[in-house]
Amino acid sequence: MDHNILAIELCLRLESGSDLRTRLKDLVLGHPSASSPGLKWELLRRLTELLVEHEHLFVKGCWDFFDDDARAQKDYDMWSKGMITEEGARAEASGWPGHSGDEVRYMTFTIALLLKGGTRCALDMARLCDIPEARLWERASFVRILKGLARVSYAAVKSDVLYLIPGHETWGLTAADLELPKFEYLRPIA
Repeated sequence: MDHNILAIELCLRLESGSDLRTRLKDLVLGHPSASSPGLKWELLRRLTELLVEHEHLFVKGCWDFFDDDARAQKDYDMWSKGMITEEGARAEASGWPGHSGDEVRYMTFTIALLLKGGTRCALDMARLCDIPEARLWERASFVRILKGLARVSYAAVKSDVLYLIPGHETWGLTAADLELPKFEYLRPIA
């Protein structure tokens, strides 16, 4: 079976008093580990709607769609490892957003889908991600992809992974953290 991958990661500003990180975390952790395609689709829909509602917080991001089987499987493994490895940018917490001076804190949210290649869903996602190179990293392109994820059919999803960094708000990423080589794949969103 051929595979395709669609993955998107957003780096968003953590705002003092905002419940976005908590709501994202609650949705992911509250979802049963074994669920139906319909429940998985509902979770994806709720997550993407929540992210789109907060598009003003998008700072950096990246997304990929590949229909090459070897690349899709390799990249999906890479995205999945982000969920199971515990590596931080620093050895101590960075403090509560808005309570540690004026320094802004950030979070990332990742969605990766390993799709069955050649399915209607995979073809639809390929069309969704057919974005001119000059517009790849524009806010409108990220919103387009997030909104388009509502058309995913979980009958065509072989595997999926969702994760949020940080797990606790006091470990929010700093601007200095985002300059580290481990985050160089994140592009500024215009």
